[in-house]
Amino acid sequence: MIDPVRFERVARIDSTSSELMRRPFAAVPQPPCALLADVQEAGRGRNGRVWLADPAHALTLSVSVEREVDGTTLLGLPLAVGVAIVDVLGAHGAAPRLKWPNDLQVDGADGPAKAGGILVEVRQQGPLQRVVVGFGLNLSPTAGLDAARVGQSAGALFPADRAPARLPLARELAGAVAAAVGAFARDGLRPWLARWRALDALADLPVDLVRGDGSREPGIARGIENDGALRVERLDGTLARIASGEVSVRRRG
Repeated sequence: MIDPVRFERVARIDSTSSELMRRPFAAVPQPPCALLADVQEAGRGRNGRVWLADPAHALTLSVSVEREVDGTTLLGLPLAVGVAIVDVLGAHGAAPRLKWPNDLQVDGADGPAKAGGILVEVRQQGPLQRVVVGFGLNLSPTAGLDAARVGQSAGALFPADRAPARLPLARELAGAVAAAVGAFARDGLRPWLARWRALDALADLPVDLVRGDGSREPGIARGIENDGALRVERLDGTLARIASGEVSVRRRG
């Protein structure tokens, strides 16, 4: 059972996740902690990307959950966290989908647009493990996000006049994410699979698998394995199992 989340808010910081990761360990696991920043000067995404957020229209939050190391794998945790976040947002009227492995997408004027991202990091010291889940959400439309620097078009979860208040939403999300980490550590990904598959933004779409050297392999996204790996059907009909990497939707025509 996850203890109530201690909630902290700061006006400005380099990165909420960096702050939670660098805090010293105590002798025993500490209760979950959430850190909300109005402005992040060095917000981080996957693969060292910078996460840009307009403080008037976005939410940047990290949640730390500590536990004793028990040998269970955290592979697939970003998918479970994504479902937990989408379910909270859905209760407020948003309808994002999940793009493997860690993005939230909405429909934009020019196609799918990124409205949020999740980054899971782990630090271990002796018998204790700290899981830090950082995420950024574009709550309402803004011209302050430079799509060229973000790396793809930026979308918003809510219309400008219907975005929920940031602080109550942040508290709600923090509780849901902490609970998801605890449930995942206990039960794994299986309880989340059906919901994630229903939210799959890539299902049966032509995609390019982007490798570390920049090369691309075309295929068709065919959903996820039970451990969260992505299935991609190659052009010759064989299936590739992708445990990590970048996938982009291939434009038709």
